[in-house]
Order: sequence, then C-alpha cells, then structure tokens
Amino acid sequence: MKKHYWSGISNDERTKAIREITSIVDRYATILNFQRFSDISLSLMLEIEECRLNGLQTSLRNIMSVEGTDSNLVNSKTECIIFFNITFTQGTGDLEIEIPDIPE
Repeated sequence: MKKHYWSGISNDERTKAIREITSIVDRYATILNFQRFSDISLSLMLEIEECRLNGLQTSLRNIMSVEGTDSNLVNSKTECIIFFNITFTQGTGDLEIEIPDIPE
C-alpha cells in the first residue's frame, strides 16, 4: 500500500478548523486514526483510493495550506494511506481534554 506524507497549516480557530477538515475528509477518505498532541497540532491517518487524492487535496487547499502532496497523482482505485500532520497557528500549546456535556 502506497503511503503519502502531508502537512498542513490552518490559520482558523482549532475547533472550527477541525470541523471543516473532517467534513472534507469524510467526503473522500476514511479516518483510521486521530491523534491530538495539543491545541497546536493533530495527526490524521487516512485511507483513500488514489483516484480521490486530487479532490481531497484541492478541497483542503481551499481552507488551509497543504504541503507534501504528490504531483504525480494516479487515477487508480488502489487504496493508499495518508499520514497528515496539521498545525494550528492560533494554538497556545496547552493540551485540554474537552468532555462534551451529555444530558442524562
């Protein structure tokens, strides 16, 4: 399985950016792993068909800077993995675990 290594920088507020990023990713790929390191960065591991890489890349570039993309994108149904590290410029470096308020 081919692997791609992408990095992205978002200037939006973290929770808004995560909502937009996951909304885009859900249209093209499957999120296999989601690791938050602090409010500055997170890492996604995505599974996607190679033929959908271009669409994902283009959509993400509408909301953030994306580097490490492959200019030789193949039009194949073969599955591949994207390791995607995202940095949020408005972060402070504090890791806070947000627990949603769930009504009983």
